[in-house]
Amino acid sequence: MPKVSIILPCHNGAKYLPRAIASVQAQTFTDWEFIVIDDGSSDGTAGLVAETSQKDARVKLLRNEKNLGIQKSLNRGLVAGRGEYVARIDDDDEWADKDKLKKQVEFLDSNPEHGIVGTGIIEADENGAEIFRYRQPLRDEDVRRKILKQNCFTHSSVMFRRGAVIELGGYPETEETKHVEDYDLWLRLGEKWKFANLPDYATKFTLRPGNISSSNKIDQFQKDIRLSRKYLGLYRGGVWVVARGYLRLLAYRLVSLLPKSAMRLALRIYKSVE
Repeated sequence: MPKVSIILPCHNGAKYLPRAIASVQAQTFTDWEFIVIDDGSSDGTAGLVAETSQKDARVKLLRNEKNLGIQKSLNRGLVAGRGEYVARIDDDDEWADKDKLKKQVEFLDSNPEHGIVGTGIIEADENGAEIFRYRQPLRDEDVRRKILKQNCFTHSSVMFRRGAVIELGGYPETEETKHVEDYDLWLRLGEKWKFANLPDYATKFTLRPGNISSSNKIDQFQKDIRLSRKYLGLYRGGVWVVARGYLRLLAYRLVSLLPKSAMRLALRIYKSVE
């Protein structure tokens, strides 16, 4: 049984997928299986993964005959996985630190009270060039102070305990949590498990027009506010967290009107002072 199941749902992501696959295969920790869920793609994604699988048996292809969406695809990968831990990566992201998996496995093995561990983030353009970088809160208590204000885990950076997430029912599949399914899962996971992030800038997250994070930002902000209201009694922040969510939404609407270069500068400043 592999120690880690790596899950990557993909819909028409063949253009960037080889970069993500290469960053997984470059990891110094090698006891993993890599499950790619082709979610009804029409761009050759399945053929690309099948060809990779012939060369590396740890890479496995699951196909959805029609597009089911990221929530159902994530849960399909979660159920198919056999690892004690699950790591996530998206088709247009990559792992910038070859020891990422090794460090996260060592952390979870040594800290059995922790359910999830993420990493620092390098924001990059679609060509892989760095725009800026930032760290999330490292310790459980610091994450808990902030997590109602903002998701403290970039999805492509995380490793979590597979059994703990399955016990919670996996990723939510409701329309209300679409595009924030990971955030909802972390908030539920935190009821019983501790949080952590590593200080290493181990994950490169791609900022590009058309990806899920960029295309649905307004919807994500609105749903973030609903999640904040839902979990007010569990985490710190009070009503101010909800008010801050509305201010954040308004600020994003205004910043999105700026030229791309100015928008990225504003985002960089925002991340540095959060």
